[in-house]
Amino acid sequence: MVTGRMSDKTNKLLYIGLSLLIAVIFWFFVDSEQGHNTTQTYYNIPVEFIGETDTLPSRGLMLTTGADATVDLELRGPRTVISDLSREDITLQVDLTSITATGTFSMTYDLLLPDEIPRSSVTTERASRSTITVTIEELFEKTVPVKVSVAGEVADGYIYMAERMIAEPSELTLSGREEDVDQVVSAQVMLDLSGATSSVNQEFDYILLDGQGNEVSGENITVSSRRIEISAPVYLVKTLELTVDFTESPGSALEDLQDWYLGVTSIEVAGEAANLEGVDDILLATVDLSTLLSDTEMPLEITIPAGCVNISGITSTTLTILFKDTLETRAFTVSNISAIGLSQTQNFSRMTNSVEVLLRGDAQELEQVTADDIRIVVDLTPYEDNGTYSVPAVVLVDGHSNVGAVGTYSVACRITSS
Repeated sequence: MVTGRMSDKTNKLLYIGLSLLIAVIFWFFVDSEQGHNTTQTYYNIPVEFIGETDTLPSRGLMLTTGADATVDLELRGPRTVISDLSREDITLQVDLTSITATGTFSMTYDLLLPDEIPRSSVTTERASRSTITVTIEELFEKTVPVKVSVAGEVADGYIYMAERMIAEPSELTLSGREEDVDQVVSAQVMLDLSGATSSVNQEFDYILLDGQGNEVSGENITVSSRRIEISAPVYLVKTLELTVDFTESPGSALEDLQDWYLGVTSIEVAGEAANLEGVDDILLATVDLSTLLSDTEMPLEITIPAGCVNISGITSTTLTILFKDTLETRAFTVSNISAIGLSQTQNFSRMTNSVEVLLRGDAQELEQVTADDIRIVVDLTPYEDNGTYSVPAVVLVDGHSNVGAVGTYSVACRITSS
């Protein structure tokens, strides 16, 4: 019997619970499907203005009052819609594109809701205002320069190349009311180079300044760019030695020189540390001593490493070469002319029968040289086709290791097939 009563009691409780569940489901169905509505108030909804940043400026106009307008709205709609609708979901828009002149205008606004909410399901019960009053004035524009104020010293051994600093943009276009814009004379960027060891390439904020150097609030001013990109070169300073290489031959060797020297032996350059890494000197030229007939002063241009700056300001120097007084020169007429580098099917015939050759060397050894000791050789390896050519010639002096030819020589010849 007790078991039967407990069973009846349990069944009764289940029946009551099921009935409540069905009632709740039915209530939600009726509330959503049968149009049970509720209201909610949304405060300080900002107003958006269509055409404020494009259409009006294109007509030389600007919005000066009313831009900060807000509206309080009491909206009515289905409970399920209104309960999920937040202030951020509501948009109020005023269309300014029809305004073509200055003045004060009373403009209506449109209420926009998210796409998933049918506009017809929500109505406005109350609004703190039905129109937005705006004032339209002439737009004043002005261009001001960007100035970079540099503070701090770069690290020892480095230099700030102020003349190479680039600010992009280098000027700003300001627009707004004339009384606001006209007081600005420049835009200032603060650049701190304290201890810098590399170039600066980044964007910076700036401030607007009046003619007395006081900061001007840009709250009511539209500026063409919000940040300035600064490229400020900070270079390593390095002293580079100036050097010359020599091509030597008998009678034209370094030991045959009394002296040689450069008018300027070093310069200071500046550049990115990476460009100067491992660079200690500048090779000005390679001089073939056999091409110099006597003491010579030779101007040489100084070519600095790529990406560097010559801060010494010296762009050239002079190489002076002095031969020993014990050296002499002597002329010979040489007819011993031969060729190398011919293929098996090529024949060589010279058109130049003899060459006037100038030899240089120690006076005593030069005295022992005869024309029979001198040979002229041309290398015809590069010439694959038959024809008539004037080709460079090499002068060889057999049996006299300290005597050699000076100057350059050539021989005219003809190449034919076998």
